[in-house]
Amino acid sequence: MVFRAPPKQRGVLTWLYVGLAALILVLAALAFSQFFGRREDNTAIVTISEQGTTFSGQTLIVRNESVFQQENVSDVRYRAEEGVAVSRGDPVCTVYTSGFSIRELERLQSYRTQIKDYHKVLLTSSTTPDAQLARLETMVLERAQETQALVRGAQGNLLNQEALLKEAINARHSYLKQKYIEDTKLTRLYDNENSQLQRIETWTKQFSAMDNGIVSFYTDGFEGALNAASFQQYSPQEVRSMLSGQVPDIASRPKNAMDIFRLVRQYDWGALMLADDLNWNPVVGEKYRMLIESFESTTVNVTVESVTRAGGEMLVRLKADSAVEPILYVRSARVQLSKSVITYAVPASAIINQDGVIGVVVQYREGPYLVPVDIVSQDATQAHVVPLYPGHLYEGLVVRLF
Repeated sequence: MVFRAPPKQRGVLTWLYVGLAALILVLAALAFSQFFGRREDNTAIVTISEQGTTFSGQTLIVRNESVFQQENVSDVRYRAEEGVAVSRGDPVCTVYTSGFSIRELERLQSYRTQIKDYHKVLLTSSTTPDAQLARLETMVLERAQETQALVRGAQGNLLNQEALLKEAINARHSYLKQKYIEDTKLTRLYDNENSQLQRIETWTKQFSAMDNGIVSFYTDGFEGALNAASFQQYSPQEVRSMLSGQVPDIASRPKNAMDIFRLVRQYDWGALMLADDLNWNPVVGEKYRMLIESFESTTVNVTVESVTRAGGEMLVRLKADSAVEPILYVRSARVQLSKSVITYAVPASAIINQDGVIGVVVQYREGPYLVPVDIVSQDATQAHVVPLYPGHLYEGLVVRLF
């Protein structure tokens, strides 16, 4: 005999079964979501980032320059212009020492005027055309016109053009001297000119460029101490002393001497930086961008040459690879060194130390793999790292969290 539940009971059972099935489905869904949610919470995606570091300090600029001095100076006549580039052998200036008077030059000019006037007398009295003299005079006029064109702004080298003009004038002068070599009055005038030139030369010294570089007539007294030869020898305390204005004894001028000019070489200069942050650990050979804070801030590339820590100071010696013009007149300045590093960002909990190896565990298709890294920076939530082996870490990889 088969027992059948009454119709009312059958309805209750049916709803009971449906409710149990629904409960089972809900519990399964929760378990599924919690399982995969934990998997997501236990992993993170690697992202790319850029980390910048900045270090500041007070700095002395060190140029590769030579300063030229002269004792007992009476007057200086400059031939080169301030800040121009010169080549080895180019004339820079003429220095007249004590005892020289401007009257000596006036007397020389008087003799030369007498020679010029007497030439005119001799040429006027001659009735025979002189083709050689006409050619030489034409050359002088042409050189003079070319020089005037450069002064007005034409392209060319004015110093070279002046040399060509002087050469043409000397050629004409030599020809006239030979043409009237038997004229006793002209000979006497030439003798007076030569005697006066010899007299002036006893007080005269010609300065020429000893190397290729830039000429400047402005000096600060530190040129003899801060140069390429002494770049490495100073301690942090000596640099601090120079920043306060004290000139080392090595740079002292001879008695009664004055600076005439300095010759600055291009692309060979550096800086002595007293760092503000003593926790900074600069590495020799490391490259930075250096911002020189001045009226016109300048940014250049520099390389760490050496580092000295002493007396609670840190001295960083830097070499630059740019042109010297922006710092031609700068001796001390505040600077900022900056450096940007491409890093990879991961949660701080992704960093592990396995048997002394710092790294992150990457979820490759083949399975988990420990990638060794260097930590550039880290806080409580995030770390910025670079892989020890290039290519082992890149944007989009999945790393485990611990």
